[in-house]
Amino acid sequence: MKIKESNFVEELSHRNERALEYVMVHYGGLVKSVIHRYLNVLSQYEEECINDVFFAVWEHIDSYDSTRNPFANWIGGIARLKALDYKRKYANRLLETSWENAQHTTGIDDAIELQTQFDEEFSEETKQMLSCLKPQDRELFIKLYVEEKPFDEISKEMNTNKPVLYNRLFRSKKKLRALFPKTKSMNIT
Repeated sequence: MKIKESNFVEELSHRNERALEYVMVHYGGLVKSVIHRYLNVLSQYEEECINDVFFAVWEHIDSYDSTRNPFANWIGGIARLKALDYKRKYANRLLETSWENAQHTTGIDDAIELQTQFDEEFSEETKQMLSCLKPQDRELFIKLYVEEKPFDEISKEMNTNKPVLYNRLFRSKKKLRALFPKTKSMNIT
């Protein structure tokens, strides 16, 4: 069977490797440009990140819904999230290594600058995405997903029962999914 635009998603879900090759040829440029946008200072990780994107497509093709987004948007979203993960992982590793080898102050400066750049990019995207929520719901999201605090601690800090927080979280996620289909809210589970 010939792989083409009209059947590659179905063939991917049937684990046809030629369909993955089709995706790599036809969407590889998009994936590479998205990853380069986020990892331009970390070019040594770009190829590995690209491979991870195609592996994620292979593993999670069943979560793609053509009625919600074009495939290009979906794979672009995956590429963006993977690149941000790599950027975070690299910045943290560089920072840890640099602190251990404190005599190499340029490494520390580079790591701090990279971490700051990542935090600013991530923070701006997060702020834009969460701006549609009520302030208390936005605070809940930041505490849970950005600061990674345990739910019990958040409940105490916000002086709110856990069931109430779970309900607010559920409604907020539902709203975000409606406003930012798949590509923007893939990591909100």
